[in-house]
Amino acid sequence: MLPAIWHRYIFLFGIIGLASGMLFGTVPTSIPQIIIAANWLLEKDFFLKWQRLKSNYFFWILISFFLLHIIGMSYTSNVERGLDDLRNKVPLLVLPILFFSTPALTQKELKLLFRFLFLSVVISSVCCFLVYSGFTHKTIIDARQASVFMSHIRFSLFIAFAIIGLIYFFFEEPKWQYKIIYMLGVCWLLFFMYKLELATGFVCLLIAAIILLLIIIIKKLNNLLATTLIFSFICISVFLFFNIRKSLAMFDKSANNKENMMLKETVNHKLYLQDTVFQLAENGNLITINISDYELNKEWNLKSKLPYNSSDIKGNNVRYTILRYMASKGLTKDSVGINQLTLEDISNIEHGFTNYKYTSHAGLIARWRELIWEYTKYKRGENPSGHTLTMRLEFWKTAIYIIQKQPVFGVGTGDIQDSFNEVYTKKHTKLDKTWWLRCHNQYLAIAVAFGLVGLILFLFYLCYSAIVLRKQLHPLYWAFFFISLLSFLTEDTLETQSGVTFFIFFQTLFIWLASYNHSPQKH
Repeated sequence: MLPAIWHRYIFLFGIIGLASGMLFGTVPTSIPQIIIAANWLLEKDFFLKWQRLKSNYFFWILISFFLLHIIGMSYTSNVERGLDDLRNKVPLLVLPILFFSTPALTQKELKLLFRFLFLSVVISSVCCFLVYSGFTHKTIIDARQASVFMSHIRFSLFIAFAIIGLIYFFFEEPKWQYKIIYMLGVCWLLFFMYKLELATGFVCLLIAAIILLLIIIIKKLNNLLATTLIFSFICISVFLFFNIRKSLAMFDKSANNKENMMLKETVNHKLYLQDTVFQLAENGNLITINISDYELNKEWNLKSKLPYNSSDIKGNNVRYTILRYMASKGLTKDSVGINQLTLEDISNIEHGFTNYKYTSHAGLIARWRELIWEYTKYKRGENPSGHTLTMRLEFWKTAIYIIQKQPVFGVGTGDIQDSFNEVYTKKHTKLDKTWWLRCHNQYLAIAVAFGLVGLILFLFYLCYSAIVLRKQLHPLYWAFFFISLLSFLTEDTLETQSGVTFFIFFQTLFIWLASYNHSPQKH
């Protein structure tokens, strides 16, 4: 057995490696866990470790979520899928055992860990941006595909946490040199989120930051100033709400718009096609009026290598992309209109951009437009397959239906996908079979698997330790906590190994450290 100090160094190396490695895929995530576990076994002192675990009831609360999945195996039908789910969730058991049986990190060690974590987030984002910018010659159809190490949604959660963490250390750091570095990191990560259209992470960051700021205002400022600032937040929120609500009509046609006047024929005396049923518009201009496919086909094929009846780089029908783009510019869809397009316009259409105002420079704004477009078409009864937002609406409706059928204890650990497939078939869903997926909402996923009893236990699991240890928890825990709770609304984060590792690492880290301060133990 090595000297105790060497085991400590190995443990620190492993835990920092895990915090950093999670940003770079499965192997860099797994190797540090193996190192920590091997060091734990070589260190021995199992009786002392057991005593630490046995006496710390926060440890038992943390592993209860894994135990819930074991209980769910007792009434699942699909044992194979259930065992596979348990394998993904092993970190829910292993990391609490490894951490809670080890003496807590010092403040210096914790700060070192966070510095490596935030540095890894920045390095990973730089690598992804190089991919996005074309340095690796990888074809990027959607900006979010540049997140090459993990799901763009999962990566956006790391970034959101890192931004709040860097701001926290900016105020804690006495040296101005480090302050500048922290602020540069924040600016870069915000820019990166905008360019890669990481909407989920941005929304989680915004809401979590507002909640944390309100808590600070209430705790730190006098009543008058706090009331004034809170009232200002409410006014801003109301303003944003009405603007968001207004934006839902962004694809409606403009009243009394001369571009929406239907014409009889082109200058070449070709009759126009007029689709008055579709009624959707770009920049207020109707998309499916004043169309001459004959002239568009002829002129487009002279200007582009992409045939008129093919697909653009994003996989959408070129004809349809042309119609939307030309409508955005208020052009008639004929030879006259298409000859008013610039070389930049032609390139934009080839790359799948449907509005001249929102191209590769639009970032999150383009992503917001895309979501509204999906929702607008969904309300019209169109197939939601392949669309981020509207598929989730179908997933959630299906999950709620399953919960209503088995509300108490759910369907069991391994039967979630089978239950979804059964309902998709029964309800004749419009989703293509490729998109017969699960909940994409962690709360619903728990309720489907373990019923309302399981959901109540899950909420207790999330909230009890946070409430009891609220005075001992590191300030950054609350950033992680709110970001996680918000992400659970649109993602079943804990149904994949990478998502589980992200959550349980930080949950265990913060609760472990706080529990030592709450009830000091022998180190």
